[in-house]
Amino acid sequence: MKKNIFIILFLFIIGLVLRIIYAGAPLWYDEACSWATAVQSFPSGIMRNLLNTDLQHTPLYFFLLHYWMKIFGASEFAIRFLSLIFGVLTVPLTFILANKITSKSNAFFAGLVCCVCPLLVLFSSEVRMYSAVVFLVLLSLNYLTDFEQKNDKKSLIKLVITNILIPYTFVGGILYNLSLIICYSHYLIKNNKEKLHKYLKYEKIEWLCLIPYFILIFYYAKMRSLFVISHEGALRFAYIIDVIRNFFGATIENNVYWVNDTFTLTFGFCLLVIVPCVYFIWGYIKTLKDDNGFIKFLSILVFANFAFAILFSALKVNVFTCRYILYVLPMAIILSVIGLREKLSQKHFKIFLILFILCSGVFSIKNAKTINTNKETAFKISAIECAKLGLNSNDVVIMPFGSDAPYYFRDLTAPVAPNFDFHKIARNPYGVYYDNNQQKVMKSNKKYDLIYKKIGENDVFSNKFYKYFKTNVTNNVSKGRYAVLIMYGTDNNAIINIDDLRKQIKDIQYVKSNTLDVLFKKYMCDIAAMLNADFNFVNAYQSGNFTYYIYQKKN
Repeated sequence: MKKNIFIILFLFIIGLVLRIIYAGAPLWYDEACSWATAVQSFPSGIMRNLLNTDLQHTPLYFFLLHYWMKIFGASEFAIRFLSLIFGVLTVPLTFILANKITSKSNAFFAGLVCCVCPLLVLFSSEVRMYSAVVFLVLLSLNYLTDFEQKNDKKSLIKLVITNILIPYTFVGGILYNLSLIICYSHYLIKNNKEKLHKYLKYEKIEWLCLIPYFILIFYYAKMRSLFVISHEGALRFAYIIDVIRNFFGATIENNVYWVNDTFTLTFGFCLLVIVPCVYFIWGYIKTLKDDNGFIKFLSILVFANFAFAILFSALKVNVFTCRYILYVLPMAIILSVIGLREKLSQKHFKIFLILFILCSGVFSIKNAKTINTNKETAFKISAIECAKLGLNSNDVVIMPFGSDAPYYFRDLTAPVAPNFDFHKIARNPYGVYYDNNQQKVMKSNKKYDLIYKKIGENDVFSNKFYKYFKTNVTNNVSKGRYAVLIMYGTDNNAIINIDDLRKQIKDIQYVKSNTLDVLFKKYMCDIAAMLNADFNFVNAYQSGNFTYYIYQKKN
């Protein structure tokens, strides 16, 4: 027992040290969106934001973050620390779970791998729900193992409670619940039908408690089906490779937040990525044929989660990317370690894992600086530039990307940053972009005719958007003060003349095939026209990842 406590403390400290160096990084877009949701009133404001703006997340994480900020404040370090707690606790919990199903030595190595795993280290400090759901899934598997070994009611109750929390924390967590009930029921049918009846009895309670969750996601599905854009791209095999590469490599991509389908085969990539991926996958596959039925079941459970994630991505419900399936990674690591120990010599096993742990640890430390730079470039740098320009609360910032989460414009002396996030405004038929008569059209295929017609007219897209702009921009800026249009990256290419846009659009079929691009360009034409009506154009320049267009209110 004392040895276990020592190991747990050792893993906790190492895990904390590696993760805390990421905790002071600036926020990127999705993290700022977490703040923008959690800062609303509890619970009505948070739910209103999710139901009207976000349309994809369940509320539990945001409820926790809301009260966390009330107690500890809203600095980058403070709001990251909530996720960091879950991320750090995942490391010793990995050892605790692994120690129940395999040897202490295997459990220690599994804990160390999770401790330094670059993907787990990075997401442990994200101001998102990912580290929380990783911890909850691992906790669920811990209680499931207790129930398997003890067959007691107490473990089963804990399992059910934890499983209820998972989908309410992360909307995609339901795939774990679904995989678990299918795989474990099949396992019990073959091994213990009496235990199966007890398990299913409590599972009924769990799924009854998830009824509000299903009502919520059905609402999301209905609303998202009305969006002009409902999916971010088709599933490709390269996306699966990308997830595996980031799961088991000693390094990760510079941008793991989205899928990557290109790889450069260098010696370092082969040594630090391909080799460990081959080892870990081979070790995992070995457990699919393990003589221990419960370990084999756990391997099938991990595979089922991957299969469901891929299936739903193919059905255009979600995107298959690392963060959405991250919750199975600790269990996959445990299983891989078990498989490798069974098939490799003790010396070979230890040399590989020690080298992997050292390389991963060094990368995680060095990666902190890269992440800090990338995140500052993604969002914070625009606020720094506005401060250099001398903008204050008498000025307005228009950001077609990211302005629904104005974390770095929250100070009373900062310029006002109203919501002009195109991807959320134009994709929501019931938001501020479409007139009432247009909302009805957006439900049908006639929406393409509507878009085509509006581009041909010498007017903004809707009266509602015109009033929204006047209220939040024109009327908010005093004479002589400034409105600054900030374009993110290649979004700047969307700023074109309305006549040039009309030349691009040959017919309605073009609108249907390029809806997002066409709408965005029309959106920017309208913003430019409304700015020119009440402002004088002063200057335009590019700095870093943003292009700035400065307008001064007419006298």
